[in-house]
Amino acid sequence: MYGHQFYRFPVERRVQFINTELNNGHYQSLEELADDIFLDVQDMKRELKLHGYTFVPEINQFVKYVGTSK
Repeated sequence: MYGHQFYRFPVERRVQFINTELNNGHYQSLEELADDIFLDVQDMKRELKLHGYTFVPEINQFVKYVGTSK
């Protein structure tokens, strides 16, 4: 998959793809995965954050966060 294909999928599918690739050991880091599919890591993080996802380096996964707004 390449960047232009990645952004055609719904957000949930994109997160699932990234997390699966990282979890299966295909890539050691988000940066390595992003380089391989020609994505900018910061753009990806920013875009997914708009949909409620944040990257947790300790577990090498994107997670959906739930919180209260004040």
